[in-house]
Amino acid sequence: MRFLIFFFVVFICKKGSGTIYQCNTNASCGCSTSFTLVSRIVGGETAGRQSWSWAISLRSNGKHICGGSILSPSFIITAAHCFNDITNLTNITILAGSLSVTPSLNGSSQVRSVAQLYKHSDYDSSLFINDLALLRLSSPLNMGHGNIKSVCLPSDTVSQPSDNINMIAVGWGTTSALSSTVSSILLQVTVQSIASTYSGCKDLISDSKLQFCAGIITGGKDTCQGDSGGPLMAFANNVWQLYGITSYGYLCALPGYPGVYTRVSFYIEWIKSIMSFDEITTTTVSKSINPTTT
Repeated sequence: MRFLIFFFVVFICKKGSGTIYQCNTNASCGCSTSFTLVSRIVGGETAGRQSWSWAISLRSNGKHICGGSILSPSFIITAAHCFNDITNLTNITILAGSLSVTPSLNGSSQVRSVAQLYKHSDYDSSLFINDLALLRLSSPLNMGHGNIKSVCLPSDTVSQPSDNINMIAVGWGTTSALSSTVSSILLQVTVQSIASTYSGCKDLISDSKLQFCAGIITGGKDTCQGDSGGPLMAFANNVWQLYGITSYGYLCALPGYPGVYTRVSFYIEWIKSIMSFDEITTTTVSKSINPTTT
């Protein structure tokens, strides 16, 4: 799981030192109730309340193990490697609608068990190729609450992201590669997409069609252990689109070693086929999709 799987360092955001993203509130996805404020400071920072309403905590026996994103009331997308050591779904739940890593006492957060796991059939646990999975929840999330929304998927006609664009990752992962304690609060960090020809990226990825690198060449910003499966997003067409799924990297935030992310745009057909396949309860799907269920 990420030869240490992903991190944020938290600093105080000063007034006037950040960028405000105001999304299209009429959009069906990719727009939370609150605007998003992202500082220009080094490292990461605490996420604003209801800024990332699709971010979920994936849990085993009530403890956070990975992140994920809401695609619909019944489906979550995350990393396949989060389930490498899980043999059944009995003790697996997701926490939605919470800024804290623990469920809220006022009833604003929602917890669901997982009814079905769909790992990509070509997932390779040694190379982290095709590192994505869909989860069907035991019962749909109540999307009427302002703190629970879905993220938008990118188009499958363009390989996203292009190089050198700003993106934001969020998660409850550790704040140090040497720490085993996850963050108690959701954190966000701004990183840039990095060309696959860059030496630090070329040494890490196995297939640039399926994966891409993001981070800061000089280090200091990254995802880390516990952030796996969480979203890496870009602001496009006035909504937040899911460009990457946090996958792996070499330690956390080291200069010259960006993080590696699953390229979501490559898998749009697979994602939509799984969701359609499940929702209409058919018994077969296209052979090119061939989902693996657990």
